[in-house]
Amino acid sequence: MTPVAGKAAFITGGASGIGFATARALADKGAAVIVADIDGARVEDAAETLRRAGAEALGIRLDVTSEEDWAAAREAARAFGPVRILFSNAGVGGGSGPFEQYDTDVWRWNYAVNAHAHLYACRTFLGGMKAAGEPAHIVITSSMVAIVPPPISVAYISSKFATLGIAMALRNELADSGVGVSVLMPGMSATRIVETTRDLRPVEVEVGQAAVTSQAMQGVLAGGMSPDRIGARVVAAVEAGDFWIFTHPEWKAMAELVTADMLSAFGASADPDYCGDDIDGLIAANGGRMFGAKA
Repeated sequence: MTPVAGKAAFITGGASGIGFATARALADKGAAVIVADIDGARVEDAAETLRRAGAEALGIRLDVTSEEDWAAAREAARAFGPVRILFSNAGVGGGSGPFEQYDTDVWRWNYAVNAHAHLYACRTFLGGMKAAGEPAHIVITSSMVAIVPPPISVAYISSKFATLGIAMALRNELADSGVGVSVLMPGMSATRIVETTRDLRPVEVEVGQAAVTSQAMQGVLAGGMSPDRIGARVVAAVEAGDFWIFTHPEWKAMAELVTADMLSAFGASADPDYCGDDIDGLIAANGGRMFGAKA
């Protein structure tokens, strides 16, 4: 559990949507907030909005795919004191269309933003959080599509699946430290992710069915849950030490179907003479813990 008041929090994708809503919720609880976003003008406006409301806030332009930008962000954040809450939240959509027709530049860009950036975030701040020996917390944004994948965007879905794996592995790795971990699993949220994706794509604008899908998703998300509600839930999870942050319970029935389908496929061993994997030994070799299981 990590008390929020008096802590410095660093939020990526902080100029709008879930990032900004969480920054505001953290500030309301007494945290100093550093909002980082690739849109420099928008992120400074976001920080000024927070300051006008009485918060201690700083806006930083940050391309989460750039290690040089992360180094600069570390230096800029020093004025707020040591970061103790890290919300690695920035994300983009992955485009759409048949998998075999994906543009490789879009694919690499999607993974750079949605998955690789969590490594850069942790390389920047996690070492200091661990060394401090005081309560700290990391939140990583995945998505319900990492559990229940619709047939719309293999790049986005698989990068969010990778993000879920990162968070689950970190939960085990940091279990005996003072750093807690949460993974945010939102459903439909009223954010600018479609517009941001359209603006930042490294290749030409989508056309044909891909463009139709993009417009349709923009309309669907416009009716999604308010980011303010999600931001408040994120802060509650940090303070309570929750790992899973599920905000949209209507997805539970579909998640149960996916889980049931997977578990039903377990059957007899492929080798009847094999004695079975040494699960206890595997757990012990990995520090005595695997997803909550102890040796």
